[in-house]
Amino acid sequence: MIHDQAEMSDLWYAPVPRRPVGYLHPSRMTAGRFAATACAAARPWHARTGLAARLREHAGRNRCVLTASGRAALELAVRQTGAAEVVMSTFNCPAVADAVLAAGARPVLVDLDHVEGPAFTSVDLDGRAVVLTNALGLDEWRAHAERIEETGGRVVLDLAQASVAPRVLRRFRDAACPIVLSFGEGKQLGGLGGGALLTSAQHTSAPLVGAGGLRRGGDSAPLRRAVVERIVAHAPGVVRAAVQRGQSRTPGWSYTKADHLPTEAGQVTQGEPSRWEVASVAALLRTASSVADEAALTHERVRSAVAAELTTCQPVAADPDFGPGIELVFRRPGQRFLFAWALAERGVPSTWNYYPLHRLAPYAAFAAGPMPGADALWPRVLTVAKQPQPRLTARLLAEAMVAADRSVREQEAGRD
Repeated sequence: MIHDQAEMSDLWYAPVPRRPVGYLHPSRMTAGRFAATACAAARPWHARTGLAARLREHAGRNRCVLTASGRAALELAVRQTGAAEVVMSTFNCPAVADAVLAAGARPVLVDLDHVEGPAFTSVDLDGRAVVLTNALGLDEWRAHAERIEETGGRVVLDLAQASVAPRVLRRFRDAACPIVLSFGEGKQLGGLGGGALLTSAQHTSAPLVGAGGLRRGGDSAPLRRAVVERIVAHAPGVVRAAVQRGQSRTPGWSYTKADHLPTEAGQVTQGEPSRWEVASVAALLRTASSVADEAALTHERVRSAVAAELTTCQPVAADPDFGPGIELVFRRPGQRFLFAWALAERGVPSTWNYYPLHRLAPYAAFAAGPMPGADALWPRVLTVAKQPQPRLTARLLAEAMVAADRSVREQEAGRD
């Protein structure tokens, strides 16, 4: 559903640094965490039950269902609500809509504004489930949960993009809603895959942890890849540059999102996580709080340093715990790519993730109405990495962003 050549140019990905200073999803697999993961994988039942107990305690829930993926956990959460229709923001990952469809429910897509958040109350919520995904790092629970429940909606809190630090989970101990977690490689925890549903519901069709076993075997390749990525991130610049050149020649590499827009709804992988996935989460969760604290501090320092300096864009007033990066919104389309190019020249990675679901063929029929907010917003959003890693300091990020802003102004002035 791409309408013109101008929109095609907006689908270009942010350039990747030829000599990376940092990474969008840095590996957390240190030697110590690798050893802890290997030890936990050797005792899969112990790792599984221990992980489930810790997640239940942090979130104040009495049940934890470990799943093969975050979207599988979301499917179970939707089934648990019993709702035939599920309201969600159109500014979302297709996996969220796929999980709703897999649960046998109908998605209802609503518009989104980067200040007010999703327009949940633009539709009737009575008897419907509402999935909160904290798009752009906005705290949708604080802004919308009370109103949703007052009008008869049933909240499902999807924390797939949020930090899985214990202090984050504890925010929702008194919230009577299911919580969905995801532990994929690109998530803030930095795991190898899998997900979890945390709930206090008395009845659920999902198997509980402790019933059955983990997926046997499991591919350890993601663990080896995480170790290599950690080593590369600490390597000299010439090594990082060589690795980047190699990755840009791998099959499937693309410079435009147009090559990756789905043409049909995706399938949801059923079953339980592998022993390696559970073991990595168990090991990484031990230091999740310190990593989340460091990322949040970087977020706030950068935002305060650049807020008065940037003229082409502004940081979203997001909760630092609810997004993996710092979200910038530009004044007009076209500036995002120029800004990202200038960042890449300084070795700073950036990306953009969102393309409105109502513009994609598998989900267009579920739009609740016109989506002017999301249509205007998606070409103007850029995510800058903030997760703790070597060299990518708050000072470096702020200086790179201010320099990129200046570069965009100069290029625009040259055109005039």
